[in-house]
Amino acid sequence: MKLKSIILVVFMLIISCEKNNLDVNEKTLMIASTKVDCVGVAPQKCLLTKEVGAENWGYFYSSIAGFNYEEGFEYEILISEKDIENLPQDASSKEYTLIKVISKVEKTSENLPE
Repeated sequence: MKLKSIILVVFMLIISCEKNNLDVNEKTLMIASTKVDCVGVAPQKCLLTKEVGAENWGYFYSSIAGFNYEEGFEYEILISEKDIENLPQDASSKEYTLIKVISKVEKTSENLPE
């Protein structure tokens, strides 16, 4: 009987871990060499991001845990994106975490929004 209980608990832990991992996506992003003024909940400075190969930059209102942005450099980074449950009002529904910096090049990014 104890063996069956232990097996059931281990099985439930495995299923729980697999479910949590299903909510995580990996993404490669380009980060522009300058931040811009934007308004989320309040006025702030936003990163400009785009997926690799995309033409247009978009405003990124959230933060990326573990990423230390330095003005004047364009980055290519790999991040994880996880859905957040039970989030506070006016908070992002996603949590972003740096996996690795693929490249960091000193340059002025092109085609930035005006």
